[in-house]
Amino acid sequence: MIGRAGALPEVAALVRTHQLVTLSGVGGVGKTRMALAVAAELVDEFPDGVWLVELAPVTDADAVPDAIANALGVTPQGDAPVIDAVAEAVAGRRQLIVVDNCEHVLAAAAAAITRIIARSEVPRIAATSREHLRVAGEAVVSVSPLALDGGVTSDAVTLFVERAGTARPGFGIFDQPTASAVIEICETLDGLPLGIELAAARMAAMSAAEVRDRLADRFRLLTGPEHGPDRQSTLRSTVAWSYDLLDDAERELLRSASVFAGGFDLGALCAVAGTRDDVETLRLLDSLVRKSLVVAHHGLARTRYAMFETIRTYVHEQLAELTEQDAVRDRHAAYFGSEAAARWERWNGPGWRDEVDWVRADLANLRTAYRWSSDRGQVEVATDIAAHAALMGFSVELFETIGWAEGLLEEAARADVRRLPRLYAAAGYACFVGRAAVATANAHRATELEGLSTYESCEPGYATFIEALGQVYCGNLDRYIELTREVAALPGSGRAYGIAAYVDGLQSAGQIDEAVELTDAAVDAARALDNPYWVAYTSWIVGLAWSKADPQRALETWDRAVAYIAEHDVRFFEGFMARDAALLHTTDGQLEAALTLFGASVEAFLRAGAVAQLTITLASLPALFERLDRPAVAGTLLGAMANQPGSLHHVPALAELGQRLRDTLGDEQPDRWTATGATMDLHDAATYALHQIDVARTALAVAGQQGALAGLTAREMQVLRLIADGATTRGISEQLFISAKTADNHIQHIYTKLGVTNRAAATRWAFDHGVETRTEDLE
Repeated sequence: MIGRAGALPEVAALVRTHQLVTLSGVGGVGKTRMALAVAAELVDEFPDGVWLVELAPVTDADAVPDAIANALGVTPQGDAPVIDAVAEAVAGRRQLIVVDNCEHVLAAAAAAITRIIARSEVPRIAATSREHLRVAGEAVVSVSPLALDGGVTSDAVTLFVERAGTARPGFGIFDQPTASAVIEICETLDGLPLGIELAAARMAAMSAAEVRDRLADRFRLLTGPEHGPDRQSTLRSTVAWSYDLLDDAERELLRSASVFAGGFDLGALCAVAGTRDDVETLRLLDSLVRKSLVVAHHGLARTRYAMFETIRTYVHEQLAELTEQDAVRDRHAAYFGSEAAARWERWNGPGWRDEVDWVRADLANLRTAYRWSSDRGQVEVATDIAAHAALMGFSVELFETIGWAEGLLEEAARADVRRLPRLYAAAGYACFVGRAAVATANAHRATELEGLSTYESCEPGYATFIEALGQVYCGNLDRYIELTREVAALPGSGRAYGIAAYVDGLQSAGQIDEAVELTDAAVDAARALDNPYWVAYTSWIVGLAWSKADPQRALETWDRAVAYIAEHDVRFFEGFMARDAALLHTTDGQLEAALTLFGASVEAFLRAGAVAQLTITLASLPALFERLDRPAVAGTLLGAMANQPGSLHHVPALAELGQRLRDTLGDEQPDRWTATGATMDLHDAATYALHQIDVARTALAVAGQQGALAGLTAREMQVLRLIADGATTRGISEQLFISAKTADNHIQHIYTKLGVTNRAAATRWAFDHGVETRTEDLE
């Protein structure tokens, strides 16, 4: 009962208070095992016994009453219906009846149980079924797959290790490769106990990695003992048992649902199933949810559905055997192409959040649809998916979508698709992932095409703005200013990003007064459009302009922006603002704050895969380590960044730092440090930087503690010890032979030096910093 211990008392309590409790859930999830465990738990509370009725072998619904009677030892009476004899026999008896596997004879099982509980309120029935019985008064317990969170300590992995130990005595997770493989096995099998146990049994002859690598063929791989129940002898037969119980309409809809990757909503399913009757589709979908073949996730606005991957894989195999497969997958791709294009039209405004959330939620579907349509030569559809997914997805750091746009350019250009300029513009966002030169060329091509009436482009100025971003990443500041000036002068929504980008160009070129003068206009334009992404972008840029005119105002601007970002979940700019605030704190000497902010920036860009900005952040760090008198770290990061594209033109002070190290220490030591750094790739450099940030923060904290202790006089140290020992002001006065007023003065001086405000805080500080509190030491 791994992972079920917490549920057992709850189910047992329901059995005590309800005549019928049904444990429902997908095949192989452990319903029978839980029902039997509950029965064992309650056996002493049912003096007339606990009885098991197994319905799995019953293939004829008319035979259900006979199966129940036979299991309970009830003899039919005359011409009366068998179930009436059963109801009469158990009436008034304190007994628990476990009726197992009702799903294939659901109506007959429900009818029989209804007759039994209608005759007497005393007997209790615990049923298991992949679909609940819908009997009046029924309490339903949904048995979920085992928890996957917690890595090697998760319930799913714990079950795997225990069962693997039975197959191969001594099996355990003793290294990271095995841990990763077992975790992936459990995740791929959706946490379903049957699948996990069948996979664990393979440990007798295979390694965990070998099993993981063969799970694409899971239905052949995962078979059980020949003496097991037919429906659970293999993973395939477990799923097939449920699938075969469906009617034709349910099977057809489930096959359509199997082409979705990562979930779907009702509208998407209707489109892919090729029906406009959403009420009938919902009826069938409801039935599939009740039969535990589809899972419903209830959101605030709409319900989203998903299938366990094991079930989806099986059903998709059934679809692949039919001629309808291509048509269903074509409809899937067409739906996501048209939906992506429609959502792009709403992206640039107050609806930004809804549209990017859709891209996030349906990224797996978009990926699948893109690959299918591209492979099928449906270039228009593939373009709609790739272009619009990238044009929206970049703003929530879904940089994978940019690669789709880049990969399709050649084919789309040959086909001369209608939305080719949008595809080129989307490919222009590759400047964020370290491909600035080709990104700039692609964005420029978009601007060339958008003037032709045969094409459908982005809004006026948008491709020019993307080209400008590419230019600045290439180090062409003059061209950046020129292009952003063009966009800023255009009417319409382009002002929301055009003015801010122009301000950025001006401040980067040292034209601070001009930049600051435009900050209010930039903010007004962004707020007028009300796209949270551009509001956050503008706040970052405005802070940059003020950072060179009024650093305190810049920090206040970014503080407000951080709150806005948290409210609207615009994570894109977290790393930008953290880095630029860190640079200000490096200059003003608040080095601990600078370390913390630089760490947050590196982690944000690592998480997002924002190669270009990660490069700029790491290139900005050596100056801070120089201020911290850590030349070895500064030199190593200098070496790591020297060969990274863009680092020197974005952070020209790097070259000056190298010369300063040589002027101070000679050539030999700095050369050794930079040679070490030169062996690091970007990820290695980021990992090294994060470690050194932690080391430096710890050193600053220790130095601060030592400084505070050093600032206390001998008498103040005595007073602090007595405070930590719980002494009152009077007690301190008596033990140190000083007046109460003098004691209180000492206490106030201690508070000031330690940066605390009361005795409790002073006591915590003393314990945290190892200050001796024993009064006998005062001698």
